[in-house]
Amino acid sequence: MKTRIASFLFAASLSLLALSCNKAVEPASVPSPGLVTISASIPDRPGTRVAAGDAETGLSWSWEAGDKIAVIGTMPSVFDIDEGFSPQQASFTGKPVSGDKYSIIYPGTVTSVSGLEALTWDAQVQKGNDSKAHLKYFALLSDVDAFDTFTFGADWAAAHGGTFRQGGVLKLKFTLPEGTTTVSKVTLATGTPLFHAGNGEATVSELNLTMEDVALGEDRVLTAWMTTSWHDVTIPAGTVLSFTVAAGEKTWIRDITIAEEKVLRSGFVNTITLDGTGWFDAGRYDGGKGTEAEPWLISNATQLGYMRDDLKGGEKRWFKLVDDIDMAEVTGWEPLNAASPYDKEVDFDGGGHTISNFTCDYGGAYPSFFGVLFGTCHDVTFSKAKIVGTANSACGIIGGYAGTGDKHAEILRVHVQGTVNFTGNKTGVGGMVGIVGNGNITASSAFCKVSSGKNYVGGLFGYDGGKTVVRDCWTAGSVIGSQRVGGICGGLIKDESAIINCYSASAVTAGFAIGGIAGHVNQDKGDGMTTRTPKNVVEKSLAWNTFVRSNSVVEGDKSHYSGGAVVGFTATHNFLTDCYRKPDFDFVDYSDLFGLYDQENASEETPLVVVEVEGANYNFPYHGKAAAAGKTLSQVARELGWSSEVWDFSGDYPVHAGQPSLVVDQAGSNGQIGDFGENPFIQ
Repeated sequence: MKTRIASFLFAASLSLLALSCNKAVEPASVPSPGLVTISASIPDRPGTRVAAGDAETGLSWSWEAGDKIAVIGTMPSVFDIDEGFSPQQASFTGKPVSGDKYSIIYPGTVTSVSGLEALTWDAQVQKGNDSKAHLKYFALLSDVDAFDTFTFGADWAAAHGGTFRQGGVLKLKFTLPEGTTTVSKVTLATGTPLFHAGNGEATVSELNLTMEDVALGEDRVLTAWMTTSWHDVTIPAGTVLSFTVAAGEKTWIRDITIAEEKVLRSGFVNTITLDGTGWFDAGRYDGGKGTEAEPWLISNATQLGYMRDDLKGGEKRWFKLVDDIDMAEVTGWEPLNAASPYDKEVDFDGGGHTISNFTCDYGGAYPSFFGVLFGTCHDVTFSKAKIVGTANSACGIIGGYAGTGDKHAEILRVHVQGTVNFTGNKTGVGGMVGIVGNGNITASSAFCKVSSGKNYVGGLFGYDGGKTVVRDCWTAGSVIGSQRVGGICGGLIKDESAIINCYSASAVTAGFAIGGIAGHVNQDKGDGMTTRTPKNVVEKSLAWNTFVRSNSVVEGDKSHYSGGAVVGFTATHNFLTDCYRKPDFDFVDYSDLFGLYDQENASEETPLVVVEVEGANYNFPYHGKAAAAGKTLSQVARELGWSSEVWDFSGDYPVHAGQPSLVVDQAGSNGQIGDFGENPFIQ
């Protein structure tokens, strides 16, 4: 049996087309002695066709030379097609069959119902684009009361006390991305087994079609045909259909979500049409589809660069490292999301791996890995990174911004080590992030040399955008800036931001408003220090800095923002709770008039008490309290209730689980980064 088809017009969704046939004519053969002749027809049933557009005639099955039919009564008999058949009407000759009920099978090469049930199509091969030569028709009339003249159709079967089953067809019509010229395989997959690769009851999660000698035209339209089983397939609403097309060196993938329940009907042509948008090349990665369930897998520096092409505005993509990556040979890195409207959402899972020797000296916006991180970056270490910022743009190793506007960012278990050197004219520079515009940083660290000639410079980040929470983080190394400089951040300058359970061992150097944890915590205002209530929180955080020193010391000067062991300059009504400084804290403010002293906790109800210096209008430091002599940082942190599930307290300095012990160079007044020893942060 062969197929004939007319052209179709399709919408970008599932459409179902019925089988159709031409009118029958009389058979023209005469049986030999001892044989009988039966008449078989394929009905012309336009009323069953499901329209999908104008001028559609559907798929027609037609008889061809060599066809056979098996009739099963008490014994099976195979009938051969006679000469003189027409597309829908034919006579067949074979040995007589006895019995009360009969099963009639096409093709007759299968002589039992169980044999027809066992048919499979898991190795279909289509030769040529839009070719239907490989399609196979099969049908079964079961338990009918006659066979001398019959029609392969449900109406005839019902009229003769039986049932009818027949196979169907799946048509895939795809417009593929530019540059695609050939295709070798097409796969349709779902997350759960829905399809039938044969007539048996077993279901599979994917259908495959091998393609040979396929050359696409300028329109890049691929038309693929698959024989499908005699089972209807119900696709529930919400199901994700994943399409994979092997096209030379490319492996194009695309997922669509079914909004409403669809049924792939047996005995029909079921059509899926996709336009040229939304395809992604998965062949460049080690696997995956860029989805939450199957992120793209990255094992080398080249694949990191592919992210730039596959991040799409208004969509979210998932990536996961499967190996450590050395980027020493990568030059000219352009941040992944550095252009307005910064809407390329990402989930970047480091898988516990390390990216080493990352360098970005991008002269445009936000020199860093991401530019503007929109989404999540987690479980990754950047070792020996180098950021050079020369433009008027915030910068850091991970991002110039972590979140911005309504685009949220989360940084979890991320560790950076290296240098950030900024010479441009912009506030907001940090070891990890320049500005946390809309986001949080959790259980992360920065062991960096950070330097800028401008304000708001921090070991972890420069400043916040409001309602930022930084928790369970640490920094070491050195931080150098002009004003508003701190070991964790240059400033919390917006409402309701918080630093909780963090410490800094960094050497901090600046002119004014310098702090071991934060330089400036007051909405970036210089007035109303004793009345403002920005609701910022600095809680259970430890200033264990190598030093905090002003580089603009003038004897008797009292005209600038104060410096502090914990916070350099703060609104007195902020929430400043249970913070401690190293017992032998090395602190030099901009004048000999200011020194260290212990302070009680502060809140809106119990404002911070500051030792007044007459004529010093900007004297609002927070020094916390000196820890007991001989106490290690780990001991103090444990006493404050820091979580042992987050922190490893086995060394003098707590680190995160899986990190090597931290060793800080206390002698180097130049703020050199110390050495972790055997670990990924080797200088």
